[in-house]
Amino acid sequence: MMAKSKNFPIIWSVFSLFILSMNLRASITSISPVLKNIQMDLQMTSVVVSLLTALPVFCMGIFAPLAGKLSERWGIEWTIGLSVLLIGVSTALRLVATFPLFLLVTAILSGIGIAITGPLISGYIKKEFPKYSSTMIGVYSAGMGIGASLSAGLVVPAMHAFHQSWNAALAIWSVFALMGIIVWAPIIKKSKQSQESLEKSASQKSRLPWGNRYVWLLMVMFGLQSGVYYSLATWLAPKVQDMGYSDAYAATTVTIFSIMQMICSFIIPILINNSFKRKPWMLLCASSSFIGIVMLIMGGISPIFCATLTGIGAGGLFPLAMILPLDATTTPKEASEWTAMIQFGGYIISGIIPMLVGVIKDMTNTFDVALFTLLFIIIIIMGMTLKVKTKTESATIRVLSSR
Repeated sequence: MMAKSKNFPIIWSVFSLFILSMNLRASITSISPVLKNIQMDLQMTSVVVSLLTALPVFCMGIFAPLAGKLSERWGIEWTIGLSVLLIGVSTALRLVATFPLFLLVTAILSGIGIAITGPLISGYIKKEFPKYSSTMIGVYSAGMGIGASLSAGLVVPAMHAFHQSWNAALAIWSVFALMGIIVWAPIIKKSKQSQESLEKSASQKSRLPWGNRYVWLLMVMFGLQSGVYYSLATWLAPKVQDMGYSDAYAATTVTIFSIMQMICSFIIPILINNSFKRKPWMLLCASSSFIGIVMLIMGGISPIFCATLTGIGAGGLFPLAMILPLDATTTPKEASEWTAMIQFGGYIISGIIPMLVGVIKDMTNTFDVALFTLLFIIIIIMGMTLKVKTKTESATIRVLSSR
């Protein structure tokens, strides 16, 4: 009985983290399969409609530094809960977003919620699971992947069920936030901090490690790999539709992409939990994305197979990019600071890339030139991967940067 009572809070923390993570991509990935419907109904150009995914990503970067300041004031657990509530409210408001500006505002609000939640989850993992950070990043990534898969795969059936209302089909994913708040409430209650603890935290002001070159490397790498992911999440379905496939087939392709991304984002971190080497895995994942995009450009190959390869690549690169700052830090506060800086610059970089794809598509009237741009970005990621440190070398970086 004692063992059970001791393990229950840990199991609940893992489960809660998983449910919370489902909120961190659904409001973005649900857009792609109904992108053309939104574009036609609201008369939006490709560039403007791409803002529905680009704006949240920009916000995820711009507002990431707020995470540390807000957690100093309210604590990690309370801040995470309030941020998930913001994601849920902004998603629910899409039910009444009947003109472009309002729909874009919901994208901004959800991006702010995601921006604050992401770095704090890394800090929470570092605090509660210091020996199993890689595995917990896998749980975190898998939760995001499942949320993305469900929202991408079911948004079209939901639209049909709601009499062709893409508004209702997008708003329904606020249920993830409701679930997250319910399961997170006991964590908040359990983690009540004393006034003395909060004062001590507030006295140690959050400072982003701007002077650390290795953090800059991780930031740019994170931005590029996220940019490729969001470009595919946004434009994969329209590209498949342009190839002559049905809307349902295009939605299935995005679902396969999300499912493979989810599976690999869970499995790969577990496989490397006891390994000191990150580089070979990163190169393997980048190569998988590269081959998948090349096949998509060539045509004559099943888009689902291409989506499988790109999903494997995206599924591995994201958690690996999230693990690297945890390798190089020792405290939850430090982990949150590194992650906040990486996401601050990284998501701003990645927000530009889907827009760039939209601009190139409008200029050339084809997705193929834009996809060549993604191939070039992946080559850059491979080059930067060669400078990634092992877990042991990251510890040395940490010691030097603290002097």
